[in-house]
Amino acid sequence: MPGVFDGLRVLDISSGIAGPMTTMLLADNGALVTRIESPRGEPFGAHSGSRVWNRGKRNAVLDLETDDGLSTFRALAASADLVVESFSPGTSQRLGIDHATLAVGNAGLITCSITGYGRLGRDRDRPGYDALVAARTGLFYDQKGRRGTAMEYISGRPGPEPEFDAPADLVRGTNRPGPIFPRTPWPSIGAMYFATLGIAAALRAREVTGQGQWVETSLLQGALASVCLNWQRVENPDAPLYWMWPVDSRSLEGLFECSDGRWVHHWTLRPSWVLTAAEGDDLAHVDLGAAYRSDPDRVSMEPDGMLTGLFLHPLLTDAFRKFPSDAWVKAGEAAGIGMALVRSPAEALSDESFIADGCVVETDDPEVGRIRHVGPVLEFSATPGTVAGPTARPGLHTEEVRAEAAAPRATPPAARPRRGDLAHALQGVRVLDLGLGVAGPFAGRVLADLGADVIKIHALHDTYWTGTHMGLGTNRGKRSIAVNLKHDGGRAVLDRLIERADVVTTNWRPGAAARLGIDYESLRERFPKLVYCNTRGYEKGPRSDLPGTDQTAAALTGVEWEDGACDAGNPPLWSRSGMGDTGNALLAAIAITAALYHRDRTGEGQSVSTSIVNAQLLLTSYAWIHSDGTPTQWGTVDAQQYGLSPFYRLYECADGRWLFVAAVKNEHRISLAAAFRDDRIALESSEKVAAILESRLAEHPAAQWCEALNTAGVPAEVVNEEYCRTLFDDPQARAAQLVAETRAGNVGRFEDPGLLVNLSATPGVIQRGPCLCGEHTREILLEHGYTAAEIATLEADRTILDAPVAAP
Repeated sequence: MPGVFDGLRVLDISSGIAGPMTTMLLADNGALVTRIESPRGEPFGAHSGSRVWNRGKRNAVLDLETDDGLSTFRALAASADLVVESFSPGTSQRLGIDHATLAVGNAGLITCSITGYGRLGRDRDRPGYDALVAARTGLFYDQKGRRGTAMEYISGRPGPEPEFDAPADLVRGTNRPGPIFPRTPWPSIGAMYFATLGIAAALRAREVTGQGQWVETSLLQGALASVCLNWQRVENPDAPLYWMWPVDSRSLEGLFECSDGRWVHHWTLRPSWVLTAAEGDDLAHVDLGAAYRSDPDRVSMEPDGMLTGLFLHPLLTDAFRKFPSDAWVKAGEAAGIGMALVRSPAEALSDESFIADGCVVETDDPEVGRIRHVGPVLEFSATPGTVAGPTARPGLHTEEVRAEAAAPRATPPAARPRRGDLAHALQGVRVLDLGLGVAGPFAGRVLADLGADVIKIHALHDTYWTGTHMGLGTNRGKRSIAVNLKHDGGRAVLDRLIERADVVTTNWRPGAAARLGIDYESLRERFPKLVYCNTRGYEKGPRSDLPGTDQTAAALTGVEWEDGACDAGNPPLWSRSGMGDTGNALLAAIAITAALYHRDRTGEGQSVSTSIVNAQLLLTSYAWIHSDGTPTQWGTVDAQQYGLSPFYRLYECADGRWLFVAAVKNEHRISLAAAFRDDRIALESSEKVAAILESRLAEHPAAQWCEALNTAGVPAEVVNEEYCRTLFDDPQARAAQLVAETRAGNVGRFEDPGLLVNLSATPGVIQRGPCLCGEHTREILLEHGYTAAEIATLEADRTILDAPVAAP
């Protein structure tokens, strides 16, 4: 069966990480992607990820700085569906291949531009390398979490229990203060997600309007995507339930070293189970005893829970050190709790369960032979994807592509049928969101930002979660109905909602939806046009029934290993800007939007899925191994977590502030040597160059060095710890809708990162603030034909919760 993007013709003239990863997802799902490279070489061609991200694409070499190259490219664009580019602002206009110019002869063309900071604003011309954006936004300070949480830091408050410090041995990653360089390129990952989502949304809109448009995102928006649930500012931060400790730098996050020196990630925490199991000389089998929410000994997410965690830390540390990691993993599996070994990417890619699932695949690379790497991460029942082939050698398809460009076209592209107008890309789409935690509901949030009418189906007891900062962050833009689905009347309510829905999305454990009769197989005959999404924690296999979380999936896939620099001897690190849960949700939103595009073309609904493991494997997709398990080199972080090399790393300056230098090109390194009048910088070994730069950069303040290096042509940025504090009052950020201001019933004014992808013809929209549990129950039931008397009966029977929020 053809992939969901079958028939799309895509021209990829991007470089770096975000663009190639975006077009990889398109190629994996049927698009014909032609990668255009310069005869001067791809600036990031030596990056290990290039062997993965450019798979399944044709490769042609064209010089876009020449008339011949430009004319060939323009001829290709005249019949293309999509162009993906990552030029600095103004470059495509200078070359005459900007969206407005190309769309003159091809009104259905969609152009996706990925820049560093967007084409407007004061930072538009700043160098857009991933780590420089992370430095300028202060993202390096969010890796271990901010003391008191980022929300409290943004508000200028110390956070609850300020007199308590983390235990001295609670070390994750390097044991030093200051900003931390992780291996995961968070800004690029976020930009990749929103570029792909924007493209899918523009394709869906084109099926309705007949017109293409310009899709834009940036590494800045990608950085905001990675922290969007933590960077919040609210009117009443002391509102009950709002503050949660897991992203506080002092918190106990569940990483423990075992007797064999290996680490496991145990989440969510079940301390009574751990301590009971470890009481004797052998690790005992202990029944779980109670569901997490009803466990009287669970650690609450409120301030007292953080103190409980600090008290329990030495007890749990000693318990885990009594037994080897494999024993703990087996005990966790037997009890049905979250327990995962922290593995390297090479170990993850050797996992036979991953290979059987298809989230890891093998391809025959023309240069290095048979290799393993991440597989397709989007799953479609009617339009399944596949890796079309390995990364092609540069120029392999140049003649074929030139011949296509030179072929005469009898007529211009036919005008696409126009079915109607759209104010927003997903206008008219109704989504029922039955998701749990973060990995489920965040998908509904981003669909709402694209204009969908998202109805959150809450349980009656969800009043706790919806008031937390995580619950608020995941439920912006939605309406809420609270229904007891264990009652017959509650299932009847849900059934009536499904009758008018386009999309149903969940992330329930296997079998849960089927027990209620709302799995895809039960619904598809009645609702053949329904798009149904149920995502998972793990791959389809032995772990399917286990509780999958952001943390345990990050452990299994190598993310924590790499972000903590475990190869250098450090403990693993669970990044507080992680995108496991939110990545799962974004992949789900992409799959849902692509399935809507397919439905608009064919009338056919389908089931789509992904997993937190898939999202985490994308984070380490720069890694690949030989099919026999032999690892390769993909660039590892040093023990102090400064960076990847002396030319791409953090340096502390005379004023105690930090500077990130990104001399990624040879000309940058020559300029760096010239700026310091020291030729050794361009000639010596890495260790000696690092020592030279450390010594010199410690002579003056960071801002002074940044200006001097930028003037000399060396990309560099001061690490701005305060960026998150100034963002919400920045008029340019507000004008660009990088921040949103809404209201939520428990906290009042609610500010968080806003629209993270921009569509020129069908822009995104912040529809409303976060919904609270049952806030719109009556409104939704009336819309669906219930009478006031029927609603009163449902409420009296505790089938629904009607909890409207009073207007301020």
